[in-house]
Amino acid sequence: MRLSQMLFVTLREDPAEAEIPSHKLLLRAGYMRRISSGLYAYLPLLLRVLNKISNIVREEMNATGAQECLLPQLQPASLWQESGRWDTYTKAEGIMFTLGDRRQQELALGPTHEEVITAIARDTIRSYKQLPLHLYQIQTKFRDEIRPRFGLLRGREFIMKDGYSFHPDGASLKQTYDEMYVAYSNILRRSGLAFRAVEADSGAIGGSGSTEFMVLAEAGEDEVLYTADGKYAANVEKAVSLPPVAEVSPFTTYQKLDTPNTATIATMVDFLNCSPTQVVKDVLYQVSFDNGRQVLVIVSIRGDQEVNETKLQNALTDLAGSYGATTVLALEVPDAEAQAKWATKPLPLGYIAPNLSDEFIGKVENLEPNFYAWSIKRL
Repeated sequence: MRLSQMLFVTLREDPAEAEIPSHKLLLRAGYMRRISSGLYAYLPLLLRVLNKISNIVREEMNATGAQECLLPQLQPASLWQESGRWDTYTKAEGIMFTLGDRRQQELALGPTHEEVITAIARDTIRSYKQLPLHLYQIQTKFRDEIRPRFGLLRGREFIMKDGYSFHPDGASLKQTYDEMYVAYSNILRRSGLAFRAVEADSGAIGGSGSTEFMVLAEAGEDEVLYTADGKYAANVEKAVSLPPVAEVSPFTTYQKLDTPNTATIATMVDFLNCSPTQVVKDVLYQVSFDNGRQVLVIVSIRGDQEVNETKLQNALTDLAGSYGATTVLALEVPDAEAQAKWATKPLPLGYIAPNLSDEFIGKVENLEPNFYAWSIKRL
């Protein structure tokens, strides 16, 4: 085709919504066009690139013996309700688009396909002799991102390769996991990307283990921690860390002090003339569980440390046992909206302790008026 006949329109200036170089270049070079927030049309030049990337993925996956399939984008709510993840994805996580058909049946646009592929395996696998079975697809996914940004990096509709395998035992699973580690590494190397494989949190998908292949870029939204020898790497949601050694305390006696106008750790340590390693702060969270229960949780943590909310959510799930924590919402200072919700008396945010008097706790919908105070280390 002649270039003069190709749908190929460039822009002179950077579009206002473009924040990072890749987003600006894709739009200015005529590779794609924005239709709405997080929604883009892939124009002919970009489609050629996507097809080349897809071919690399197919070659590496097929080399492992995996079989390609194509699963429906529209999924019945019944499968998600059966797995127990319908409320998690529609209410707690809130990332799944839902709709109803003319027969009043609930449907969803798939953010992922575990439910669908498991239903297929349940109907088609009749004997352990059919295992292991490894299927993959390259498919459009839909996620209701709160703030779509960075063009193709965080959109509401995007193309994703996902794979699913079924095994007769743990050894078989481990073998496929190792094969996928090699295949994903090959895909990223052939695509010319600098990357690092790191331990990661499994998130809403769940599972006993997760490895993320992180492309190293200044525009990234995650942080990777790794040792100098390269033997350990993890993202901040999963990394096991040790806090710096606390400074020697200047206090030699115990006494109660008035601490006016010290709503932050910085003002507190200035007032007391001490190190933040010698102060414990209490951070208040509103926590929702997947059984509909909501509670307030106080996390006590050393003054120089910050709470990792993903680790907090996982710790609360472990403590709860039979049901999981779906969301943790920090009630921070200042938080006028949260303050206004309390019926009896505003919470003294900035001056909260585990023994906070009941007079400060009012009924809010189904929020239970009691505190769970756990001191969770290395969050």
